[in-house]
Formats: sequence, C-alpha cells, structure tokens
Amino acid sequence: MAESVPREAEPVDRTAGDATPGGVQPVTAQHSRLYRLDARLTTIAFYVLLAAGLAFRIYLFYTPAFIVDSDNAVVYLQTKHISEGEFTWFFWGQSYGGTLLDYIAAAAMLVFGAHIQVLSIVSTLIFVIAVFLIRHIGTQAFDRITGTVAAILFWFSGYYTLKISISESGFYGPSLVLGLATIAVALRTGVRRPYLQWAIVGLLAGLAFWQSPMGAMLAAPALVILIIRQRSWRHLLVGAVAVVIGALPWIIQFATSLSAVKPKGRPSPRSLVTFFTELMPTIVSADGVFAKLTVAAICIGLLALLAVLAVRRRNAWLFCLVAGALLVVCVVTVGAGVVLSTVDVRYAIFVMPALAIAAAWIITRVRFLGIAAMIVAALLTFGQVKQLFGDLSTTAGSQYIVGDIRGLGDYLEQQNITHAFGDYWVSYAVSAETNERAQVASLSGELRYAPYAVAAAAQDPVVVIVLKGNDNDTMLQSKPIATAPGTTRTEVAGYAVYRFTQPIDVFDFTWALF
Repeated sequence: MAESVPREAEPVDRTAGDATPGGVQPVTAQHSRLYRLDARLTTIAFYVLLAAGLAFRIYLFYTPAFIVDSDNAVVYLQTKHISEGEFTWFFWGQSYGGTLLDYIAAAAMLVFGAHIQVLSIVSTLIFVIAVFLIRHIGTQAFDRITGTVAAILFWFSGYYTLKISISESGFYGPSLVLGLATIAVALRTGVRRPYLQWAIVGLLAGLAFWQSPMGAMLAAPALVILIIRQRSWRHLLVGAVAVVIGALPWIIQFATSLSAVKPKGRPSPRSLVTFFTELMPTIVSADGVFAKLTVAAICIGLLALLAVLAVRRRNAWLFCLVAGALLVVCVVTVGAGVVLSTVDVRYAIFVMPALAIAAAWIITRVRFLGIAAMIVAALLTFGQVKQLFGDLSTTAGSQYIVGDIRGLGDYLEQQNITHAFGDYWVSYAVSAETNERAQVASLSGELRYAPYAVAAAAQDPVVVIVLKGNDNDTMLQSKPIATAPGTTRTEVAGYAVYRFTQPIDVFDFTWALF
C-alpha cells in the first residue's frame, strides 16, 4: 500500500504568496527522502511516457486513427499554399482561426516537401510544448511532482484530445500553447527587465488573440494579474503595443468587417450545461446518462477545487487556470451559435490543463500514486484508441472521414478532371489527397477557397461529385438536368460523379451538408 504523507510534513517549492501584487520570495526547505525518490521516479516516468506518446502519435499517422476530414484538409492546403508563397492569415472562409501553425509547418514543408504528415508532426510538437508548459504551471501552482503528473495526464487524456494533436483543425494547439505561455511568463516574479517581460507577455497574448478567442481567454487573466502587480503606465504601454503587434491580422480583419466576431447563430444557454454533460464525457468515451452526469460532476468539482484553493492560498497560478477555463466555456457557448454536442469535443482541449492539474494535485496526496496514475492514463488512452478503431495496422482502412477518397482521387486523375464541385466533406479532402492535381470546391457549407469554385464553374463539362445515395445525390437525380442529353452519372468508389454538358450554375441548387 502506498505511503500517505500529511501535506504539512511536506515542504513546497513555492508559497501561495505568489498571488500578492508584489509577489513573495519562494520559501524552500529540505525535502524528505521519500519525496526526493518520488520526484526522481516521476521525472523518469515523465520522459519515458512523453517519448512513448510521441512515438505512438507518429505511428497513428499511418493507421485509420489518423482521420482526415475537410477541415483538416483545409489546414494542409493552406499550409501548402503558404509554402508556395500565397499567404493567408485565417482559416479559409472565416474571419477567425489564425494560421500560425500553417506558417510553421510551411517552413518545414520547404525542407521536407508537401506531405500532410509534415503538418501533423509540427502540430504534435506544438502539443509537446503544451505538455512542458502544463508541467511548469502545475509546478509553480503546487509542486514539481504535481506539475509532472499533470503534464502526462494531459498528454494521455484520451483519443479525442490526442486526435487534435495529429489531425489539427487549424488553431487549437497554437491557441492553447500561447495562452499557457502567457500565464507562464506573466506570473513570473523577480524579473530584472520588466519591460522585456511586458513585451513578451503582450506579444504572446496578441498572438493568442489572433489564433482564436479561446486562446485570448486563457491569456486574459494573466494579463490582469500582471497589470495589478506592476501598476506602471509605461509597462502597460509597452504591453499594449506588443498586443497590437501580435493581434494585428485580427485587428485589420475586424476593422474591415465589424461582423468579424459575430456568432454563427443564436447562442444557447444550454451549452453551458452540455459543455460538461456532452463534450467532457466524450473525452473518455462515457455513454449513458449516469456516466455523463458523473463525468460532468467530476469536471465541475475539479474546477471548483482549484477555485477554492486559489482563494484560500491567494494563488495567482490557480486563479489564472480557473478563470481561463471558465472564460473559455463562456466564449465557446456564445461563439458556437448552436447547442454544443459531442461533435464539438475539440473545444474541451482548452479546459484540460486545469482539470489535469487539479486531478494531479489530488492524486499526489499519496506518495508514488502519481507514477501509477501516469501509467494508467497511458494504458487507458492506448486502450481507448484500440477500442474505437480495432485494427491499428498501417495497412488497415482509409484515413479519410468519408468513403474511399484515395480511390476517388485516382479516378479523377485518370479522367484528367482537374476541377470539380463536391460535397463539403469530399471536396477539400480529395483536393488534399491528390495534392491539388484535382481541385474540388465545396457545394455546401462555407465557400472556403473561391479560386476552386471559379475554376470548377469554368470547366466544360461541369463536374459534380457527391456521396452515392446521399441527399444531394437524390436531389440531383430528381432534377430535369440529370436526364438532359449529354449528362452522365458514374459511380466510383462509393461516390456519384456527374458531368453536365448543359449550362449549369451549381449555386442555384440547395445542397445538404451530408
């Protein structure tokens, strides 16, 4: 049985006094032998499991667990275009969603070539940075063991958070890293060059703002703390200039269009509930009302625990974690414009650092239990991936979310079809799979990249690709133009490929998303 050590007998690395405006110098004491042994073994386990998690993710690039949909494909296509000199500052078709990841990956593509795995490796390495930041913040908030355990609990927090690191939708990893980095730098005390600190904090916060509102919400509480601690208009001016520089693409966008931050639909207060009862249970594959409510209660309880500890200990690190997580929940609830559901699980990534640190603090109340928890988290994540996908061999199945995209791409290339229209979840996926040898514009959803649509409309004959038997296929077959002379319908790899020799404007039709 693991030895339980009362907290008052354990020296800490930092005092709770760091939350005071002036800051308090750290209090150090000699650690017990068991603490030193636990810390040493926990550190060893951290690096072993970090490496194992990185290797596992790279392996998954070549298995069915590496799912590419049109959103992921858009990120790849943007990155490819940036590497070729066509710069863009936001996710195609949106006024938010910064492209910092795309620029970093584009630089890598100049060296290693345009491959979607290059983008995924860069994305995964960005999440490695997030792991180290969580470790640092957890250490400052509590102690080194807590921070180390929390980092691995985040690293192995289930398939759906792992998926974001390997199949990035554009800005989630960078938003998370920039928000956490703002906390790490802003709460540092005893800085000899405060102007430099303000410049770095401002730049990080501005970049986070450019990436997404979620990144900005994570960073905002740390800015407040820094302003309280260093009440200097000169420092504030330096920070403000740095924020403007970092957020400049978004500021220009907002100045051009005042609707840049307008929610997609009408915000629903229900999302404040479903964020915890739908999104969070999906992380651990919890199903059923009781299981979902249990997960929701645990998550809310962990955030409440951090809030209580933040107040009782006057701990600025904990305040930033809790406030940032709550602000993220609020901004996602408003910005989504729909009732959040399991399909929105990606937003949960922004509250996972706070939950991981809270869980790690509880677990490490028992000596050596943190090591066991790290190993169990890794095994559970491996098990969840195996349960979800079964065969994880590198030759098993398609990596694309809808049908045999590779087969469709081969057909388009064989038929020399270079431009076409297609279902949203087909369009950019097949464009990415063929490396744009076939460029397919979306019929439904956001018109992500107008040049694709212009080129497709100019083709003779106009080509439209839909999933065989879906609503769009049924709709087309009911239209007179489908039986007009010269129109053909060919079934290929689970898709229906229409060729229209008669003049047709595809945007005269109402298309379903699926």
